[in-house]
Amino acid sequence: MNAYTFRIAQPETRRIEVELSVEARGASELDVRLPVWTPGSYLVREHQRHVDGLNARGDDGRELPVEKVDKSTWRVTVSGARTVRIAYRLHCFELTVRTNHVDATHAFLNPSAAAIFVVGREREPCSVRLQMPESWRAWVALPFSDGLYAAQDYDELADSPFELGTEGSHTSHTFTAQGVPHELVVWGRGDFDPRRVIPDIIKIIDAEAAIFGGLPYGDSYLFILHLNDKGRGGLEHRRSCALLVPRFSFVQKSPYEDFLLLVAHEYFHLWNVKRLRPAAFTPYDWTRENHTRLLWAMEGLTSTYEVMALRRAGLVTPQRFLEIWAERCTQLLRTPGRLRMSLSQASFDAWIKHYRPDESTQNTTVSYYLKGSVVGFLLDLELRRRSGGARSLDDLVRVLFEKHRHPPGLPEDGVEKAAIELLGGETGLHEWFQRALHSTHELQLDEALAAVGLRAVQQPAKNADDKGGAAEEAPDPSAQPRGWLGTTVREKSGALEITAVAEGSPAQLIGIAAGDEVAALDGFRTELKQRLNRAQPGQTVRLSLFRMDELLEVAVQLAPAPRDTVTFVSEAKASPEQLASRERWLGAAWPARQ
Repeated sequence: MNAYTFRIAQPETRRIEVELSVEARGASELDVRLPVWTPGSYLVREHQRHVDGLNARGDDGRELPVEKVDKSTWRVTVSGARTVRIAYRLHCFELTVRTNHVDATHAFLNPSAAAIFVVGREREPCSVRLQMPESWRAWVALPFSDGLYAAQDYDELADSPFELGTEGSHTSHTFTAQGVPHELVVWGRGDFDPRRVIPDIIKIIDAEAAIFGGLPYGDSYLFILHLNDKGRGGLEHRRSCALLVPRFSFVQKSPYEDFLLLVAHEYFHLWNVKRLRPAAFTPYDWTRENHTRLLWAMEGLTSTYEVMALRRAGLVTPQRFLEIWAERCTQLLRTPGRLRMSLSQASFDAWIKHYRPDESTQNTTVSYYLKGSVVGFLLDLELRRRSGGARSLDDLVRVLFEKHRHPPGLPEDGVEKAAIELLGGETGLHEWFQRALHSTHELQLDEALAAVGLRAVQQPAKNADDKGGAAEEAPDPSAQPRGWLGTTVREKSGALEITAVAEGSPAQLIGIAAGDEVAALDGFRTELKQRLNRAQPGQTVRLSLFRMDELLEVAVQLAPAPRDTVTFVSEAKASPEQLASRERWLGAAWPARQ
């Protein structure tokens, strides 16, 4: 038994004390290790940097020699002790869903970032005893008995975050979905309203459970929700999830939709990742990167279903459903890196690229979340089109779940093989997968959309806020294009800070770089963003820039805005069969019948 104690004596110090007690079993040495990453977040985060003063003692109280042998491993010389107790302090000041955070009101502990393990004993049972202030209580999705939380092995412990704290700083909401008890615990204040949120979460649970014919658990499930100033994130676990959103996300339409998408995403991971996972993750290697080219399926298809779940739950209209996909296609077209890195390669390189964006990111790589979700959207339409409506993405994910949810897991070519088998061995789908996953060619939108009587129109953005959309008729092709500088900016103290520069844009050709601050346009600093948006193609503008505190003047001729904005429109000559397919796909007629 690996017996842990998490001790929180002074939460104000933003640290905890961790102790692991194990039997020596005659060993002369024990190696203990802390994972360098958290499952579901594909970056080596070096959690051991927060460990302070690791030491070991025998059952008689003698201090035992400890030597650090690599960045995440300590070697304990047992010296004849029958039981060894390893103890250390852990500093907890990172408020994310993948790390540890402690303050006077709560503690959020990720065991994969907090609890060391004895190398070679990862498959053995674990127990956790909590020692915390008397006024505190705990929320964790592990069995509890006789003062101990029990995990069948280290993987289960690592996959079970702890939320601890005072009743006054948390609200707890219990409800039943699919006949199973659920709990949502909320830390932080904001405009959260359980009367609105809980029914919507239940609708999401019902919509996703319907895909697989029920839930993959029968006991209980825990949602941990943290409200903060601006951070956003989610992390899936086998019997719980952690969500982090801005505190005022529950009244305004757009932030609330974003919250619901996050819930739907993390919940769908119950099937896709927590049970169906790549063979490359079976078992996890806690010491290094676990590379796979399947993250497009693990995260991308999950991002596809976050939108589908909201539509099926009735939480977005058919109009909004199509708008979301048009917006994502637009976002993809505005990522020059899609033409330089394939989706499968972006999945493989997640460990060094996705979580470490820089000024070259949009020009050199593509998000496996974004492009993966669009590929999933198109794959659903392709399966429907090629099967005459008899098959869909639902059938594919069910087959994958049933066939590969147990070790050794999903092989690298498992999705493509299952899709081809689903269509009776149709070889043409192989070329579709090669293009979508392993090449940098543009995705074929129109062919997939045609099956449901839609087409994608690409035009220049009407203004800086134009993200694409859906309309009954195509936009006016004669509209005057805007001038285009090719920068992404954010407002900063009255200036515009350049955060990215598009490949081949006028800004790049003139030498403008990320980090530059636009202080004036044509000699004036007022309404910088608005005036730049009103500029015309071919117009030369004079920019006053600060670069590392040095004032520079550059003249740049604006180009016509690229045709990178997607609008989905209804095909005027759509057949009755196409219209019927669209209605089955959307669950309603679109445009709505008069």
